[in-house]
Amino acid sequence: MLQKTITLEKDNVLKITGPASFVLEKGAVRIFGFRAEPPFKYVVPSYKSLPLVASEKSCLNIVLGEGASVSIVEKDTINVWEDLVGKILKLDKPLIIITIGTVDSGKSSLTLLIANTAVGMGYKTSIIDADIGQADIGPPTFITLGVLDKQVVSLTEVKPATYSFVGTTTPYRVMDKVIAAILKLLAKAFNLGSQVIIINTDGWFKGRKAVEAKLQTIFHVKPHVVFIIKKENCINEVDMLFNYLNKFNVNAIVVESPKDIKERSISERRSIREYLYSKYFYGAKIVDLDIENLVIMNLDVLKGKFFSHEEKGVLKEVLSLKPDMEILHATIVNNNLIAVVKGGTVIVDSNVLRNIRETYGQVRLKVLSENWEKGLVVSILNENLEEAGIGYIEKIDFEKGVIRIRTNYEGRICGLIVGNIRLMYDEKTHTVREWGKWSL
Repeated sequence: MLQKTITLEKDNVLKITGPASFVLEKGAVRIFGFRAEPPFKYVVPSYKSLPLVASEKSCLNIVLGEGASVSIVEKDTINVWEDLVGKILKLDKPLIIITIGTVDSGKSSLTLLIANTAVGMGYKTSIIDADIGQADIGPPTFITLGVLDKQVVSLTEVKPATYSFVGTTTPYRVMDKVIAAILKLLAKAFNLGSQVIIINTDGWFKGRKAVEAKLQTIFHVKPHVVFIIKKENCINEVDMLFNYLNKFNVNAIVVESPKDIKERSISERRSIREYLYSKYFYGAKIVDLDIENLVIMNLDVLKGKFFSHEEKGVLKEVLSLKPDMEILHATIVNNNLIAVVKGGTVIVDSNVLRNIRETYGQVRLKVLSENWEKGLVVSILNENLEEAGIGYIEKIDFEKGVIRIRTNYEGRICGLIVGNIRLMYDEKTHTVREWGKWSL
């Protein structure tokens, strides 16, 4: 641990790389648009770097942990950002702004700066957190709308107003869902009277497909301003998107990424997601729900005509299962024969496939093992068809017709939307973490 007292002149920029903490003893500083005054205290985590801009002569006491650093500069990227944001926020309202960049480029920081500056100017401000993998406002797998009623130091302080479930943490292959969710929350933000709406996109910005995905988002959203953050690892993508947008009446602005931004490791990203999952599962309980009284989306195994006891017996013979193996559930839906099997592995050879065709016609066989469903993340729908909370499946009891979920949502549950991320609850640490993906 190293303790320092630092004095800043007006407009100096103090750059702190964590792990560190500081107390503002005198003066005033701006942290991404947030005005901090004594006796403001803050902890900078190990995965973060923070620029403080002195609004006047200021004095701080700083404690630096292992690997932390601190430096004073007269001018930095944050100064350029502040000038640009101040000019953009003078445009007519309502104003829609999109931030685009690769991972660890500063998207969330720029979003925070725009939001805080807008709030400071008296505008009703909303943020759509569309980064489903590294969410700041809502849980991962969701796109979240947050409304600011005051300036904040971190986006994690913004309270969610409503959610829209995507069900995975990677946008590739699900851009239609991502865009639909953004548009849904954009309409909600307008209904709430928002004057400035910032959409913070995900960090998928490598390659032509990623650029086209961002262009598609812009096409549907029709923003007034697009901030594109340039970083060394995505120069071609920045130029490509900027050239695309230049052909249209779109106000596209390229800004530099902070040079000393701290890149988060895979384990740090995983830890952040675990923290967010655990936050939204705090105090979660087990809830048993009657499948017949639920609307369940994205789970074909619970659709179609369920096999009777006799029909499951026939299927057991068709699949040539061993005597101690059991078919817990079976259904045919969308030309798929889905069977949940207990007690062993199903060997699907040419004889089995021939038996299936002769008995059930041209169907595709999909065999699931017992407990295949454990951990699947779900979005909870209330009686107003609103997404009201997050949960995950503990078990489906096919015999009793019950689906068991873990959630801290306490209202009436009328439906579930199932995602493809698996979660697990650690009884020892009381944390919730990812443990894989699943798709049927």
